[in-house]
Amino acid sequence: MTKKVLALLLACCTVFSLVFCSCSGGEKKFKILEEDFGAELYGIGFRNGDIALGNEVQKHLDDMIADGKMAEISKKWFGADIVLKDADYVEEHEASADDESLQKIKDKGYFIVGLDDSFPPMGYRDENNEIVGFDIDLAKEVAKRMGVEVRFQPIDWNSKELELDGGKIDMIWNGMTITDERVAAMYFAKPYLANTQVVIVPVDSPIQTKADLAGKKISIQEGSSAVDAVTADDIYEQIGELVYFGNNQEAYSDLKIGRVDAFVVDRVAGSYILKTDGTLAE
Repeated sequence: MTKKVLALLLACCTVFSLVFCSCSGGEKKFKILEEDFGAELYGIGFRNGDIALGNEVQKHLDDMIADGKMAEISKKWFGADIVLKDADYVEEHEASADDESLQKIKDKGYFIVGLDDSFPPMGYRDENNEIVGFDIDLAKEVAKRMGVEVRFQPIDWNSKELELDGGKIDMIWNGMTITDERVAAMYFAKPYLANTQVVIVPVDSPIQTKADLAGKKISIQEGSSAVDAVTADDIYEQIGELVYFGNNQEAYSDLKIGRVDAFVVDRVAGSYILKTDGTLAE
């Protein structure tokens, strides 16, 4: 990643922390540790070779940044404009002459977004069982500007690359962290949001740092970048057990009932879960 993108990431993570860690009324039960598992970037994953489609989506996102639509959507979901601006492309973005990915979408009149539909506030089901979220609003706006429809397809997050390569979906747009492994498996244009992997514990927990996770049970979403961050950290060999779940809501529920000692999750998701549950500590 370039120095410009890393600087943007760190600045946006600071804003993000201020937005979500401002406390509201109600019972406070859980806290987010200051020490985290590192900064990262969110991006949209397309099939390798589908560069024309990826660049078209990126063009409209750039236009939305310029005309203020991205800021409007960000403020709706986060209370502030935390979108990355002036980010560089993640990888080579010149489409080949035989790249028909964009034309195929135009011909069929829609694109399919694969997502984990239990990942608030990026994409999740509301009280009416409708899929809503920050990424959902972005995808709908991009589709409108492209003159096509968008369809949302919930997928097994642990098998997301297979869903994409198998042609069941056209892109993965769901707060997905850009990693070296994913860049090798997919095409990414520009990152659009900064994030960190954080540790959530009960407010009265003796766990204060990552080092305190030694010997402890940790809930985590299987196939997530949280798993990558934890297993790459020096503390991993000392952790008592990683307890895997299909989604973050289930992982949080296990923490709430006391079956695990900590919960590792994207700050964007973890902060939103605590805030909406009324359990974010001072």
